[in-house]
Amino acid sequence: MKTLAIFVLSCSIGFQAHAQLDTNLTHQIRAWRKGDAPPARLLKFPDGKIDTIPGCDLRVIGSEVGDYISEIQDADLLAALMFDYRSQPDTFHAAVSRLITLKGVDHVSRILAERRKTEPGAFTRSELAVLSQLVRAPYIAVQVARIAPEDMPTEKADTALQAMRTDLQAGASWADAYRKHSDLHPDMRDRAKDPKSVRTLVCYLYDSTVSPSGFDIVTYSIAESLPLEHLRELFRAKRGTHIFRAADGVYLYHVRSYYDDAS
Repeated sequence: MKTLAIFVLSCSIGFQAHAQLDTNLTHQIRAWRKGDAPPARLLKFPDGKIDTIPGCDLRVIGSEVGDYISEIQDADLLAALMFDYRSQPDTFHAAVSRLITLKGVDHVSRILAERRKTEPGAFTRSELAVLSQLVRAPYIAVQVARIAPEDMPTEKADTALQAMRTDLQAGASWADAYRKHSDLHPDMRDRAKDPKSVRTLVCYLYDSTVSPSGFDIVTYSIAESLPLEHLRELFRAKRGTHIFRAADGVYLYHVRSYYDDAS
């Protein structure tokens, strides 16, 4: 029992120490003003990452630079992190991802073009060179819900998502529409097994920015959950809320914005 007590105490002390680091850095982020140098710890996070607490086998929230950058609301600070030559790759990618989430690919493309005019030498950096190529592709920012065939018959699933689509087209936010319609279709089988379960039959499948080939520019990965034939239809439409069927369920796509460098 004494060994267990020491173990728990060491984990507790570790969490407290990391919480203090988090407080210090978040204070620096809040205090930052345009024209200031970015917080040094964001540019080069200690040793790239902070180790997990020995023996606890957990990644502590705040142990990676992306944990802090994902909370930043200031687009100017994100741009400063992106363009600072001292920023580590993790910082660069986290800043770009957050900036695209907040402002869209068009904003990132625009500030890249502006920087290229004033500081073309900066684009010898591989991260900026690659990003400059990536923003030449078209993208849609899209939110996706799906009902799987094992959870609901196709016709009923189509009706359920049509009702959600109607609310979205009437001006409801995605958050409100999804909450309303997912609550209308709880997973009663799962709740019978676990009364605390909050699972619903309407899966919140995806929320990001994707190219016609399925490349997600926010995560730098392929959105494998989105059928390519659906993406082709979405890029033809460019906007709107759409319902498509596939072998693995009925999908609802809500396109928030469309970007094309060529337009």
